[in-house]
Amino acid sequence: MILALTASAFEEERAVVLSAGCDDFVRKPFREQVIFEKMAQYLGVRYIYKDQTLCIDGEEGTAGEGESNQLSQSRTSEALKMMPTEWVDQLYEAANSIDDEQIFRLLEQIPATHAPLAKAIADLVHSFRCDRIIDLIEEAR
Repeated sequence: MILALTASAFEEERAVVLSAGCDDFVRKPFREQVIFEKMAQYLGVRYIYKDQTLCIDGEEGTAGEGESNQLSQSRTSEALKMMPTEWVDQLYEAANSIDDEQIFRLLEQIPATHAPLAKAIADLVHSFRCDRIIDLIEEAR
């Protein structure tokens, strides 16, 4: 299976991509879930997920219950509310563009008193979860 990722917004690109030998394509910005759904569609795989909690204190653990995972996400979302609106908007744009370098530059601006927030976001970037950063920001707004 060959899946193309494109920044093009034009539907005409679909024919070009498919004629080049790709089975399908996904436009940016995309969420990880979309990629996994396409892989499942073409490969016939089924995913079994082990939930990970996102803790504002920087510790990551297995979420035995959805409630625990929801609580830690809500703590991170609450911490985002303490940041300036302009900064949060820039973080959203960087996550939406999957611009890791810009996200890390923004994380350097987080005061030491909010170090757990910086660690939680950095952990998401290292886990390729910019989609989760976007979700947390949307929840905070």
